[in-house]
Amino acid sequence: MATPILNTPQPHNDNSKSILDLLERLADPQKGQGMTAMCAPTRAIAWARVSTDEQNERGLSIPEQLREIRQYAKSKGIEIVAEFTEAVSAYQHRAKRAEFERMIKRARAERVAMILVHDFSRFSRDSVGAKVLVRELRGAGIKVVSLNDPEIDPETVAGVYMEAITFAKNEAYSREVAFHTRKGCRANVQTRDPETGWCYKNGGQPPWGYRSLRLERGQDKRGRPIIKSVWELDETIIAGRPAHEWVRHCLVEQVASGASLAELRDYCNRNGIPARRHKSKLWGLTTWNAILQPSVILQFCGYGVWNARTKEGRKHPPCDWVIVPNAHPALITEDEARAILSARCRAQATASIPSNRGRSLSSDYVLSGGLFQCARCGANMIGFRTSSGEYYVCGSQPYRRGMGCGPGVYVPRRAVETEVCQGMSKLLSMCADPDGFTRQVNTELRRLWEDSTGYADNNKARKEIEQIETKIGNIRRAIEEGLADAQWANSRLRELSAERDVLAAALNAPGPPQLDSGTVMTYRRQTEKLMQCGQPAERKRLLRAWVQEIKLEPETLEVKISYRLPEAVMKGVVAGAGFEPATFGL
Repeated sequence: MATPILNTPQPHNDNSKSILDLLERLADPQKGQGMTAMCAPTRAIAWARVSTDEQNERGLSIPEQLREIRQYAKSKGIEIVAEFTEAVSAYQHRAKRAEFERMIKRARAERVAMILVHDFSRFSRDSVGAKVLVRELRGAGIKVVSLNDPEIDPETVAGVYMEAITFAKNEAYSREVAFHTRKGCRANVQTRDPETGWCYKNGGQPPWGYRSLRLERGQDKRGRPIIKSVWELDETIIAGRPAHEWVRHCLVEQVASGASLAELRDYCNRNGIPARRHKSKLWGLTTWNAILQPSVILQFCGYGVWNARTKEGRKHPPCDWVIVPNAHPALITEDEARAILSARCRAQATASIPSNRGRSLSSDYVLSGGLFQCARCGANMIGFRTSSGEYYVCGSQPYRRGMGCGPGVYVPRRAVETEVCQGMSKLLSMCADPDGFTRQVNTELRRLWEDSTGYADNNKARKEIEQIETKIGNIRRAIEEGLADAQWANSRLRELSAERDVLAAALNAPGPPQLDSGTVMTYRRQTEKLMQCGQPAERKRLLRAWVQEIKLEPETLEVKISYRLPEAVMKGVVAGAGFEPATFGL
């Protein structure tokens, strides 16, 4: 009797392991070397960044980073579709990293599988922002791969810790570098040059009236020259006197006497003094406002001032300033500085501040934005708010356009807007006859249609068609009689036929739409309501439909208002009513 065999092992399938390997490789194309032939290459973007020259010397230069990234991609069968580089700090706000933003946008658009970086510090040193961005990219199917950091699996507990530690380490390094940089700057501004006796500066353009003097003071450990800079008086001759004398004259004679920013601007432009920081070399209000800041006035007294502002431009309180006396030649005395600051305090209490509200469509200055213009220079009249009221002024006056187009004229906002609104109300009241007003509106619509088609008279169009038919007939008879140049004749026939077709289409086209009296009067009522209760943007659009132009005549101090009213309406509805373009005297 045969003994039953229990739990007999089945024959081992040698192909099972190879199938599992194949499935594993298909799930991760980077595993194994034989998958390149079976799968398309993984697409990636290469990213390299440096922030200082020293990094180039430590083997972290951009070419070196890209060389290692290319070598890594080649060994893994990865296709690099684009390379991006940047030379700024990775701790900067993303808005200031233009190339980085272009790279991220390209990665999303190209749908690449990964972004290759030399290490995560090249990607970002902002620990919070970096983690958020990496996770956003991962959610979009884009993996940030570092060649020199440990591989991180964010789905594991250890991976979460490693990711946090890696990005925190990079941010801590940036903060440490910033701390030592600020410490070095603080010490530098308090160190005096042994030869000149003046304190060293940390870079940047010196105030007006000074120029930077570069000095070589020894060599560093790599044998490179150490360059220091101090400030000296600017002796450049401008309009017959050195630049620093112009500065002293403007500060002591003009500012201390109560001159406004506009008067200072006009004085410099009138005397041909070029503004250093503007390509037009013309002075503006903002330039003088920056010069008259307390920290800059201290520098004119010979004090070195550091840490008055943050890197983003925000002001630090004076208790955080680093102030060093006798740091460079003084242009004014301390008594003169106190007089200047006192005069500025008095001037700021009653200063006229240009309003930017008139530049937007939503501005409550409803005549701004091109409807109201200066007849002298053609510039738009803009909203201008002062302590005494609200005005319209020529756009060349308060902003950086030299001294303006001439003496400024301030047009009271309320008066001119009231005049325009009253003119529109008068027009609407003259359109009280529904039938007469409707006829005039339809007449104007027909006139506009005829102007657009070019054929106001149908008889004229028919005569032109008859003339073309005569020409076509003459050419055909010439061909029958043996015209030698048949090619020209055929070409001319095609041209004439095309002209005839265009005229026939225009002749047979439907006429302009005609409105009924109910529609016209509804529009009139809505116009009145919109002028009374509408938003500024709506009122502006409505005014442009009814007002042709508003011009300020600075020489005669008059505002001329002409309305966009059809001639037919002017002759018909308002005939004898005494309506004419308004002239508003200031």
